[in-house]
Amino acid sequence: MGRGIALRLARDGAVVAVHYGSNRRAAEEAVHEIERSGGSAFAIGADLSVTDNIQQLYAALDEELQARIGDNRFDIPVNNAGNGLYATIEETTEQSFDDLMNLLAKAPFFLIQQALPRMKDEGRIINISSSATRIAFPNLIGYSISKGAVDTLTYVLAQHLESHLKITDWCSFGVIMIYWC
Repeated sequence: MGRGIALRLARDGAVVAVHYGSNRRAAEEAVHEIERSGGSAFAIGADLSVTDNIQQLYAALDEELQARIGDNRFDIPVNNAGNGLYATIEETTEQSFDDLMNLLAKAPFFLIQQALPRMKDEGRIINISSSATRIAFPNLIGYSISKGAVDTLTYVLAQHLESHLKITDWCSFGVIMIYWC
């Protein structure tokens, strides 16, 4: 899904930072595909399950954007992290739950916090959620809870940021949630 989003944004003319947590090769393949299509992209790595790495990610992003476009401001951060844990409540350990929450709920919160001062006027934030927040999947309880946190983050930010964005109608909120199945 992330690759598809990156390709689409590149087709629309965006300079795309393709983030990877551990699969550098896949990120570089996406960059090459974008470049072969005439777009501009670069790969940037960081393990977002560790909050301190978010600052390192933005330091690298700032440097790369400054070198490419002469500015570290951007239009659209996309929170698309996904890491499913197939486990019921009985099978979920505290560590596996913490890992899910760190990557899928805590990281988007602090990524957005760091993105806000870097975002261009009328930018958009895209958060990817899941139908698992609306349909009960007992073996995805931790994942469902973490994506429910993303839903709440999105709703609250849409209201909070409304006064900071030039909004012409309900559909143009700067914070957008996309569900997938």
